[in-house]
Amino acid sequence: MYELVHRYAPQSPAGRTAIAIIGGLLGVPAFVLGLIGLSGNVAAGLLFLLVSTVILGISGQLTLGVVHQANAAPASSPQDDQQIDDANETPIETLRRRYAEGEIDDEAFERRLDQLIETEEPEQQKTESERVLE
Repeated sequence: MYELVHRYAPQSPAGRTAIAIIGGLLGVPAFVLGLIGLSGNVAAGLLFLLVSTVILGISGQLTLGVVHQANAAPASSPQDDQQIDDANETPIETLRRRYAEGEIDDEAFERRLDQLIETEEPEQQKTESERVLE
């Protein structure tokens, strides 16, 4: 049943979750109506029990599929890696990246680069200025 449900279900976890929620919202009342119907009209009660069991079974399989997708997903996202890289950037690397992305113009880049180089220690100044020229 798992393969059959997932063949026709949406591929996105959000779509599967939405269908599982809707199935639960329809299946539980149908199950209750089936139990109540057993005391009056047995045929209608059995029909409601059958329909609710199928709906709740499909909802459970969809929920299980979303759990499998979540467990198979990588632990970190590409955004997390970018934030780590940004935290390890030197001020000059950050300035070069912002210039390359077009956040600052030529004049602002030159002015800020000169300020950064002036504030660096003498031994770092040579290394950083060489890196800028590369």
